[in-house]
Amino acid sequence: MRKNTLRNLGAAIGVFAVAAAALTGCSSPGADSANSGKVVHLTFTNWDGGMQTVVDAWNKANPKIQVKLIKPAGTGYTLYNKLITNNKAGTNPDVTEVEYQALPALIANNVVVSLDKYLPDLSSSFSKSQLAQVQFEGKTYGVPQNVCPMIFFYRKDIFDTLGLKPPTTWDEYAADAATIHNANPAQQIGNFTAADPGWFAGLAQQAGANWWTTSGSTWKVDINDAATKKVADYWQGLIDKGLVSPQPNWSAQWNTDMNSGALVGWVGAQWGPNQLPSIAKDTAGKWEAAALPAWSAGDKQVGIWGGETEAVTANSKYPAEAAKFVNWMNGTDAGLTSLIKNVQVFPASTSGQSLPALKSPPPFMSNQTDYNTLMAAQAKNVRTFQIWGPNANVTFDSYSNAFGTALQNKTALSAALDTMQSATVTDMKKLGFKVSQ
Repeated sequence: MRKNTLRNLGAAIGVFAVAAAALTGCSSPGADSANSGKVVHLTFTNWDGGMQTVVDAWNKANPKIQVKLIKPAGTGYTLYNKLITNNKAGTNPDVTEVEYQALPALIANNVVVSLDKYLPDLSSSFSKSQLAQVQFEGKTYGVPQNVCPMIFFYRKDIFDTLGLKPPTTWDEYAADAATIHNANPAQQIGNFTAADPGWFAGLAQQAGANWWTTSGSTWKVDINDAATKKVADYWQGLIDKGLVSPQPNWSAQWNTDMNSGALVGWVGAQWGPNQLPSIAKDTAGKWEAAALPAWSAGDKQVGIWGGETEAVTANSKYPAEAAKFVNWMNGTDAGLTSLIKNVQVFPASTSGQSLPALKSPPPFMSNQTDYNTLMAAQAKNVRTFQIWGPNANVTFDSYSNAFGTALQNKTALSAALDTMQSATVTDMKKLGFKVSQ
């Protein structure tokens, strides 16, 4: 994030109803640190399945720094809202899970602290693009945990029956969509989801969009730019022809269609095999993953959907010990191996992407032995936005509302982008940001 950007960032989080200026700063490290010989007890908020086993591995290896895992009542912005609200009261956990796009909001509201004085130099272990997700105004606020390139999952058995290979371009995807639907009108190649703004943001990233940029303290918002409208218009064409389903991801109907074979593809992300057992439990071994189709043949650029770090909160009395835990989990072979085995993480760490634990594919896709080799190749081609906006939550809410309405009313998706643009800019200006037109 560029210099001066965060000085005004706190004012932008109006949706959380807590101004950054009203929040208090860090607690000082407690006297009972691991160096004093007493056991330090840390709390860690995380919603990922399998994380308890990771924490147990840390606790076994570090008897002087014990971590208690807390499952939050809500995920995503529900959790972040609570963290900001509880910051002044001093009741936040020592460490919290946070998605990359939400980290700027927590920094601006003084919920999390810089870890530079506690961490080793990370530049040799992570790519610049990965470090950019956790570094703002020259300070580091976490160790990147995972990288989530977008991927195309397809039913290999059905594609083989139709003589199809996974599409390498979006033109081929559209052609395959027509072939599949013409062969069986009850089948479609995939769906367009109005429930997942991160999904659409990743597609826009691949197309070259930058929804937010900064120059000094001035922001530019460009959600309805040409690249993003190209993405919207492309999916509009598929929807209008009935070649993709309008059922949103995670809906009951979508789950049914994925499990029955009515949907024979999914534009997803690296973590897909961790979700497919609950989505399409009867189809294990029938799916394969391929690189996301490109806009131009040979272009390997791909966006991301998801990804997170762990941050140390300002309420922690033991930031040094908390940072040690974060670095172990996301920056060491032992921690990453446990994450791979138990949470099915694909590491952001460059060396972590070659760990022996990745030689085995995810259990649900045991038929694709090169699954993680594909992920490593795609991770090298990831492109994200230059910066996530200070009110990405407003943008995301607007996406779900505007695109959901467009699908229901059969109006243009590109017009929904104009709604997102207006909502985001209006909110930023209302909260005191300088936004260029």
